[in-house]
Amino acid sequence: MRKPYKSLRAGLAVLSAAAFLAILPANVLAEESLTGQAAQQTEAAQQNGAAQQTVTGPGAVTRPSTNGVSIYISKKGNTLTLKQYATEIGTWPAKLGRQSSSGDKVQEGDEITPSGKFYVCTRNDKSLYYLALGLSYPSEEDAQRGLAQGLITQEQYDAIVKANRNGEQPPWDTPLGGAIEIHGNQGDRGTAGCIAMTNDVMDILWSYCNIGVPVTIGP
Repeated sequence: MRKPYKSLRAGLAVLSAAAFLAILPANVLAEESLTGQAAQQTEAAQQNGAAQQTVTGPGAVTRPSTNGVSIYISKKGNTLTLKQYATEIGTWPAKLGRQSSSGDKVQEGDEITPSGKFYVCTRNDKSLYYLALGLSYPSEEDAQRGLAQGLITQEQYDAIVKANRNGEQPPWDTPLGGAIEIHGNQGDRGTAGCIAMTNDVMDILWSYCNIGVPVTIGP
């Protein structure tokens, strides 16, 4: 009786091993599938998080530069400072509007560089002044002042505000003036309101400044 018992036990062992081997690949595949799904979900979550962190569209305050670049222009110091993530890239002499010492820009033709917070709204590599970065003047604050002073119409005010809130180029053809740019071909004299730099500095600014880079013009 011992021999049949041993044979039966051996047979059961063989069947168990076969069943285990048959089941094992399925479990492994299932585990690999779950692992793959988890990896895909993790990657999707990371991409979704990155998308939420990515700031789209240009703007000075509500839509800051996505690469950390910013510009500060000092009207008293006649300088332009370029920074990236609070690290100074360089500070260079700048030529401003010829009448900038008399205060803030009010209207077209006053030859004053405006003060305030703006953003780069155009890039022109075919400028008469080498390279040019257009600024978002007039700002919403300028539009409010212009409307209160009767310099612009309600329609012009609405167009300026809408452009600024959408991070676009505001109208440059209103009585408030426009086409304020950071450009090259500095020369020895002041400007009609723009910020003039030497061409070698413009090469640097051009390489750093995309649409939307915030520009502050202050004391």
